[in-house]
Amino acid sequence: MDLHFCFQMDNRTKKPSKVPFKSLMMALFIMTSFTSYLSAQEREISIAEALELSYNNNEQIKRYIERVKQKTYEDKAAMGNFLPSVNLLGGYTYLSENIEVNSSQMSSSLDELGGKYSAAFVEAYGEQIGLSGVSAESAFSTMVTVLGQFPDYTNMVIDNQEYVTAALTATQPLFTGGKIIAGKKYAKAELQSANIELKQVKDEIANELIERYLNVVLLQQVIKVRQQVYEGMVKHQEQAERAIQLEILPKHVLLRAQVAVADAEKDLNNDLNKIQLAEMALRTTMNLPDSIPFKIMDSIAYKDIYLDFDTLLNTAYTKQPVLELIDQKEVMAKQAHAIEKSKFMPNIAAFGSYNMFREDLPIVPPKFMVGVQAQINIFNGFKDINKLKASKHLQKEVENAKEYATQQINLLVKSNYTNALNQKKQYNSHITTVDLAKENLRINKRRFEEGLGKSIDVIDASLLYEKSKVEQLVALDGYYKAIANLYTAIGEPEKIIQIISK
Repeated sequence: MDLHFCFQMDNRTKKPSKVPFKSLMMALFIMTSFTSYLSAQEREISIAEALELSYNNNEQIKRYIERVKQKTYEDKAAMGNFLPSVNLLGGYTYLSENIEVNSSQMSSSLDELGGKYSAAFVEAYGEQIGLSGVSAESAFSTMVTVLGQFPDYTNMVIDNQEYVTAALTATQPLFTGGKIIAGKKYAKAELQSANIELKQVKDEIANELIERYLNVVLLQQVIKVRQQVYEGMVKHQEQAERAIQLEILPKHVLLRAQVAVADAEKDLNNDLNKIQLAEMALRTTMNLPDSIPFKIMDSIAYKDIYLDFDTLLNTAYTKQPVLELIDQKEVMAKQAHAIEKSKFMPNIAAFGSYNMFREDLPIVPPKFMVGVQAQINIFNGFKDINKLKASKHLQKEVENAKEYATQQINLLVKSNYTNALNQKKQYNSHITTVDLAKENLRINKRRFEEGLGKSIDVIDASLLYEKSKVEQLVALDGYYKAIANLYTAIGEPEKIIQIISK
């Protein structure tokens, strides 16, 4: 009896189970409604949208955004060093006793002052009072001698125990040896470094997001293959059972089919568990709450991407954040050297003040006061000269770091470029293998259904197709990940997003 004919006869004679039509329709309606509800609630996220979520929600990126804002205001603060500093000073003073001027320390000055007044008086009015014969010099010496014989003067008391002071002061730097300019350039370099560090963190997040997104896509495709193979194994087991019932095949054939079904189910469940972990990792990168279900694209088609090594390397030299950071470190080291050098030059500044409430002070100051002041350090224990030498070595250290980083970037680009080409070759080599394995499976299934083939041939063909198809998917995943790593190495990780999206 023809095996294919027996299978058809068995299917025709099998009685359908009796299910009430109303119950069937009700169950179908409930399942449709539930599926529609889940589809409405589930959010479909493309890889570009996933990257945008990561940029907006990632706490590390938020941290570096705040750092950029901090450095922005520090840069603005450095600009203020070019402008004058204006201060309003005010105070209140209470004295326990009135101020006394110690006249004993001023007696000689007072005697001399009295002598000068006497000489001037005699010179002006001597004739009128009968002292025309007395000279001004004689009058001066006589008065000083007489006053010197008197006892010490009593202290002069200033009757004011409390007073208020207020003054408006302004200072304008005129020359600082380049310190202010160097400080401004240093602050600008720090701001640029903060922006580059933000870009570097974004590149790392983008690379992580792309890798985890591709992991989920790969597992989804692998699960489809596993599901397809599992369903084929189950169908083959059912065919083997019917053939054994018809005494066409020996019973031991069923055991091999059951083992194949169990293995296929185990592999399927294993990948289902893996995809849960992969989706969890992807959700963490996007910082998406667990309450929001999501799904991503089912598959990614192969696209031949042209890669030019020289162009990639030149792009890395201009856009790689590590090299950009070192460039800013060079600027900062240069300005730090300029700041240390400025300490050997004078600081010149103009100043002015306006005094208020001056009439209430014990000693009345002038209303306005302006001037120019210069200051230069003569000796401070060789501290400045040693700091200047240290800044020179800092510049050399940054130069060496740049040379080393350039070599490492060259190696990184070259290794990722080579890996991308190897993954491309591996994927293309699997195309023919998968096609042949698929055709081999189709032929063995047909031969078994027609009674010409063996059950073990169908099982082996299924496993061979599964193995070659999964290897092809893994090679495709490795191909895109290698290119993603290559674009990250040159400082353009988002470039792969457009390719995958299309």
